[in-house]
Amino acid sequence: MIIDGHSHLTLPVEEHIKIMDCAGVDKTVLFSTSFHPELDKNTQEVKASMNYLNELLAGKKGNMTEIRKKSIEELVKAINLYPHRYIGFGAVPLGLDLSTTRQYISDNIEKNHLAGMGEFTLGSGQIPLLKNIFKLSGEFGNLPIWIHAFFPLTLQDIKEVSNFARKYLSTPVILGHLGGINWLETMDIVKETSNLFLDTSAYYSTLVLRTVINELPDKCIFGVDRPFGDLDLSKETILKVAKSQSIAKAVLGENIAHILKI
Repeated sequence: MIIDGHSHLTLPVEEHIKIMDCAGVDKTVLFSTSFHPELDKNTQEVKASMNYLNELLAGKKGNMTEIRKKSIEELVKAINLYPHRYIGFGAVPLGLDLSTTRQYISDNIEKNHLAGMGEFTLGSGQIPLLKNIFKLSGEFGNLPIWIHAFFPLTLQDIKEVSNFARKYLSTPVILGHLGGINWLETMDIVKETSNLFLDTSAYYSTLVLRTVINELPDKCIFGVDRPFGDLDLSKETILKVAKSQSIAKAVLGENIAHILKI
């Protein structure tokens, strides 16, 4: 089974399913999104979308709790259309107190039968905001936590994530994008931490991708990060750089299937 372990909801949904069919991808772990750059028609529209995203993450676009709820509603609609092809991860707002966070997870993640929490995109120095997320994961069956680990996170931020992971060893923690420019050190941290995993999306060098997946074949998860990545290219690159078929199979589906008990 081939599983894209990280892509965002893109429109129209039917087009994504066709692309999955053509690429021979059985399932996608689908993440909620607050904007749709895949619908942009030119560079100016892309710039406007990315500016919107930056302002959203900076807290300049209104109530993040309501924005997250609306994105999950859109996600659940897509999953309900293709329940055998999609597995959902839902965004959870940070900075809420423990009780409010618990209620949010209950109402939006648990009741919608979503399989994990994320993507969490934080600024450098903000990792402590994940404290309640890690605390509550266990209350909801050890929900996996997916964290964006490319810029602006630093190596120190990634080390702080690993400290949380070691404290909550029953919670799977997926670090996105191989740790970005800190991939070499992140690879060693993941090697030493049983419940830490690496997502392969947005790799910036095939040397990096080849090194990491062959060194940690049981810790790497195939990700496309659609609409920012291409499904066919991402899959074919894994197949090309993996040193064996068994490594390719582990990365392309077996690892995330084990984490999500598929």
